[in-house]
Amino acid sequence: MHTLLATLHSYNRYLILVALLFVLGRAFYGWLTRGPYEKQDRIASIALVSLSHIQLVIGLIMWAFTSPWTQTAFANMDLAMKDPNQRYWTVEHLISMLIAIGLIEMGRASAKKATDNVAKHRRTAIYTAVATLIILVTLGQKGLLIGSQYAG
Repeated sequence: MHTLLATLHSYNRYLILVALLFVLGRAFYGWLTRGPYEKQDRIASIALVSLSHIQLVIGLIMWAFTSPWTQTAFANMDLAMKDPNQRYWTVEHLISMLIAIGLIEMGRASAKKATDNVAKHRRTAIYTAVATLIILVTLGQKGLLIGSQYAG
């Protein structure tokens, strides 16, 4: 079960990275050119939020029930916090990704509330850019941006 979940989680990461780049590109372009906020912008944001929520559900199932890293850590949290890999998989990865997903969701919700196109693009761009930075830094520190070095 864990292998299946880890595989799905790993492949979905690439879909999310593509969606992040697409949403960021459209949002910054729309913001800088003062372009209209189109149906494609809305659909791209919804897709990014949906992929992020799928990633969250898969990740939480692994974190709570199937990951050997977290299951070992839960048995002895004091020792786990002294081990950089266990601390990463038990706390750092989880917290960072929760923040990033929260920012993606906040960007989408904030853009929906904006009344003009530039504000919609600006809000989407800012929230998504910060979320992207958090994701890249968090995954990059363990070499998880490219390749399948997943061990959690």
